[in-house]
Amino acid sequence: MASELRSHRLILRALQLEDAVQIAALLHDDRDAIRRMSHMPDPCTVDAAREWIAFRTAPEAATFAIVRAADGVFLGAIGFGSLPEMPGVGYWIGRPHWGQGYATEALQLIVAYARGLGAKGLQAETFPDNPASARVLAKCGFQDRGLGLRDYPARGGLVRVRIHILHFATHDARAESGCDEGSSS
Repeated sequence: MASELRSHRLILRALQLEDAVQIAALLHDDRDAIRRMSHMPDPCTVDAAREWIAFRTAPEAATFAIVRAADGVFLGAIGFGSLPEMPGVGYWIGRPHWGQGYATEALQLIVAYARGLGAKGLQAETFPDNPASARVLAKCGFQDRGLGLRDYPARGGLVRVRIHILHFATHDARAESGCDEGSSS
């Protein structure tokens, strides 16, 4: 995994156990935000956040803290893992930082990084009641492939999700046509 990815406003660095304090601070009393995530513990305590980090920093995963470059403020997390040719990507931004384009900018970095590692594309899932996350994926070239069911014990078992796929060959054609320029969330 790369030690750091950078954009104009963001630094993506390796997620560390010490980030549990910032995660818990952003999510501890935000049940609405937590329910939009497939695996985040509720309530999100420092200990629960440490367990979440430990699972996401396994060798086969690439998980990053999203940090604002200007002042080092922790904004959220993003990462991908599992299937080598078409890994699953997930991300979250703390509520105080929603609507500022950080998720889109971080995802653009991850798309470029995964492409550079030789992946054929990325897949993602959103809950149907989270259209903001679906818009972030669309801005980065993901196509909505419809509804499916996934087993998320932390969310009560089988739940309905929207499936989003980005094939890099398709994304390259969109980028060349200028479709992705000026995207922000």
